[in-house]
Amino acid sequence: MSFQIALGPRERKSPFFDSTVADGVTHFTIYNHMYMPTSFGDPDAEYRRLLEKVAMWDVAVQRQVEISGADAERLVRYLTPRDLKDCPVGRGMYVPLCDHYGRLINDPILLRLAKDKFWLSIADSDVLLWVRAVAAEGDFDVSVEEPDVSPLAIQGPNAEAVA
Repeated sequence: MSFQIALGPRERKSPFFDSTVADGVTHFTIYNHMYMPTSFGDPDAEYRRLLEKVAMWDVAVQRQVEISGADAERLVRYLTPRDLKDCPVGRGMYVPLCDHYGRLINDPILLRLAKDKFWLSIADSDVLLWVRAVAAEGDFDVSVEEPDVSPLAIQGPNAEAVA
């Protein structure tokens, strides 16, 4: 089977999109309403770069949901069963997000940026909309936004030299 997906306005490109294309990307998928590079043509070479040298790739699709305000910590505690006492400012932790039945919604990494400011680095789902709805229905004094940031992964034994 062979087909193409047209680039359109309903999906976003990351700031690294043009460089990724220039570097020879061969495949994309749609993830969090964005184009995510999935292959540069030779998976064995990509694997060797990761193990022996350095691999860098566009992970801007891992969107951030920012929760800030007077009730930010209370809202985050409401969204996850994890205990936040071991997450001081500047630290992160894995925090499964659950609905009111205890079903998994998403499994992001939480970063505590300030006493009253958190980022959720989300997997593929509309967590931004869900958190906004929970915040509104629960009458939490918070702002829920998507900051304009784009993560870039740099991994492998030579990663520190590149970073």
